[in-house]
Amino acid sequence: MQEVPVGRTLVKTPLCLTGRSVIPSCVHPKELNLDWLNKINFKSASTDFELLQISTVLERENKQLRKELLDQNLLLLEYKTSTEAKLEEATLREENLLRSNEEFQKEMKQQQEETNKLLKQMMEMFQNQAKP
Repeated sequence: MQEVPVGRTLVKTPLCLTGRSVIPSCVHPKELNLDWLNKINFKSASTDFELLQISTVLERENKQLRKELLDQNLLLLEYKTSTEAKLEEATLREENLLRSNEEFQKEMKQQQEETNKLLKQMMEMFQNQAKP
């Protein structure tokens, strides 16, 4: 640094510092590489920001997937209940059909026995008429 005498009467413009007065003469602006500073400051901030963005996207996707899963669970539950109700209805129908089939077979057996009795009585009647 150099001492410069400044008198009020001589200075018409305000005093200002230039870059050359602050930066030593051995360092030239072309040699000044501040890339490492950018990498340190912005890289960590950008990765944190990217992680935050990815985190919010993943949270949004997670919420959407949970909603879809709940919807599917609800549909599955509805399907199960309707299937169980239809299965129970089919079981009752089958039981009723079996019962009515058994009743029909019993009725047919009774009618067959009655028909056999009537045939037997008719045969006896014919035999009795033929003997005189």
